[in-house]
Amino acid sequence: MIVSNLKVTINGNNILNDINFSLNNKDKVGLVGVNGSGKSTLLKALKNLIDKESGSIKTDNESIGYLEQEIPNYYNDYTIIDYIKKNIGIDVLEEKLYKLENNLTEDVMEEYSDVLDKYIALDGYNFEDNLKIILSGLKFNENIYDKISILSGGEKIKVLLSSLLLQNTDILLLDEPTNNLDIEAITWLENYLKSLNKKMIIVSHDEFFLNNIVSKIFELSDGKILEYNLSYNDYLLKKEEEYNQMLNSYNSLKDQKEKLKKELIRAKQWANKGNKKAFNDNDKLANNYAKEKTNNKNISKISSALENLEIPDFKEKEKININLDFDSSKGNRDIILENLVCGYDTFKTPVINLIIPFGNKVMIEGKNGSGKSTLVKTILCEIEPLSGKLIIGNDVRIGYISQDTLSENTNSTILEYLTKDKEDINLSKIFILLDKFNISYEDKDKLYRSLSPGQRTRVNLVKMALDKTNVLVLDEVTNRLDKDALELIYELVQEYKGTIISISHNRKYNEIFSPNIILNIETGKVEYKK
Repeated sequence: MIVSNLKVTINGNNILNDINFSLNNKDKVGLVGVNGSGKSTLLKALKNLIDKESGSIKTDNESIGYLEQEIPNYYNDYTIIDYIKKNIGIDVLEEKLYKLENNLTEDVMEEYSDVLDKYIALDGYNFEDNLKIILSGLKFNENIYDKISILSGGEKIKVLLSSLLLQNTDILLLDEPTNNLDIEAITWLENYLKSLNKKMIIVSHDEFFLNNIVSKIFELSDGKILEYNLSYNDYLLKKEEEYNQMLNSYNSLKDQKEKLKKELIRAKQWANKGNKKAFNDNDKLANNYAKEKTNNKNISKISSALENLEIPDFKEKEKININLDFDSSKGNRDIILENLVCGYDTFKTPVINLIIPFGNKVMIEGKNGSGKSTLVKTILCEIEPLSGKLIIGNDVRIGYISQDTLSENTNSTILEYLTKDKEDINLSKIFILLDKFNISYEDKDKLYRSLSPGQRTRVNLVKMALDKTNVLVLDEVTNRLDKDALELIYELVQEYKGTIISISHNRKYNEIFSPNIILNIETGKVEYKK
């Protein structure tokens, strides 16, 4: 694949300005960049799912597979196997083969041969066995004849991945393939992709996943591609080195400018002293004239140096000290699950006995569809337990952030979002908190939905502070966050002094989170660490 001068404009905005790169020798590439930089747009353009304004994409007849992000609702009544067959086109080929084989004449032999070749290319005769192998590797427990409608978000991603991998394309475009996947499935997918002798471009904010697969990085910034022939870890080290060099250069230029300003002030002060001439003394007058001329030259020289000193735009990394204060009262802030069973008519968890003393970090583990989010909804009192007791202390104030929170499409402004359902709110306190999290007063009227995920995370942290939250519930909050936003989440889970209840399949997050209570939702078993 060779991409030359690719430009994509959406709603009048230049998303991709001048994209140039080539995929060679079975390259496995990590595509990185801040949220909103155009990563998904680029993948869609490569797959020809959106129109390009200019430029070219040459593939030399290589087939391209693209990972869809969701299964449309109109497929809900399809069985899993029928959906995958339809998605990769094998259903049409089977139907054609059936008709041709039941009316096989010399006139249709050429068509039959063509259809058969396509069917064999997809390994159609082994399709069901291959599907079961991939689904088994992804730890998919449902029957392939079940309907799409009963699947969880993670299970649907597994179906989409299976559909893509069975297409046997030359190039794979993977946009966030690990979202909602459990850790066992992620590990299997890593090993599977590493074993494939195919070109691929992967967008992922799972640093472990990228580092285990890719050997080249495409950084998308300002609508252009920067290439790094490095592993993801080495790329991060390189970027840190580049940042430090730019920071040192920026600070050096700023210091140089300040020195020139001081020199200019001193030169002007000397010039003013020299202008106090004694006009009745010809020698002094001549001497002062010479000094004035010299001073003027110095002032001109320094002014010219100041004018020619260009300091490039440079944004230093924002430093945010996470400190969500809450009341120091001594009310009961513990949460106890006593013989708790939660779920619905068609699903229920095992019996759970769990004590969460205030200030602990709790990780809820389990495969996709095992009930992790169901338990969270029960703790949030959104659904009633099927049996047992949920005992929440009288001074527990729960704050909830999920991937849905960070993708919410509300029309509220930041200020409206923060003051919703609040009476007699102290606006000055809001503005102080916004400033603390590097959100300016002028931004208060921005729409929440226009913010990047990182900015949304900050706004939600302000909301937690306003609510004096002392228990945080975090459900897959790392999905689709760029590196800067992830760093904010990492700092939050390290610095927060209250209770945190978390669900995550992001291995770096889990390593940093370092829970001291682990609940396996599949068995109900609880592990308390010292």
